[in-house]
Amino acid sequence: MSSVILVGFGNPLLDISVTVDQEFLNKYDLKPNDAILADPKHAPIYAEILDSEKFKKIDLVAGGACQNTMRGAQWLLPKDSTVYCGCVGKDKNAELLRNAAAADGLKTVYLEDDSTPTGRCAVLIN
Repeated sequence: MSSVILVGFGNPLLDISVTVDQEFLNKYDLKPNDAILADPKHAPIYAEILDSEKFKKIDLVAGGACQNTMRGAQWLLPKDSTVYCGCVGKDKNAELLRNAAAADGLKTVYLEDDSTPTGRCAVLIN
């Protein structure tokens, strides 16, 4: 029987990766091969990706530096060896994040905050 041997605390992000066309980048004033911190004008990107039938393949990954590290550690360690703790919003993205972490075998303990949305990162591949 395995027991927890590694616990991580960090800021979780739901990483959303999707292939988009140039028109999508133009719509949000984005350039290819760029990395930005999202402005309020970029906020609709996440819902458009997740709620649209337009995108065939969307990859959802439990992200954030510590959570990525914990996922990697869990791949190397015996089952149920890691637990990740962080704070998420009480929203749909938190559930997507939980599912993505669980798919990688990572146990999570998330504090749910009513006033703050779950952190997200969009990776737009063109």
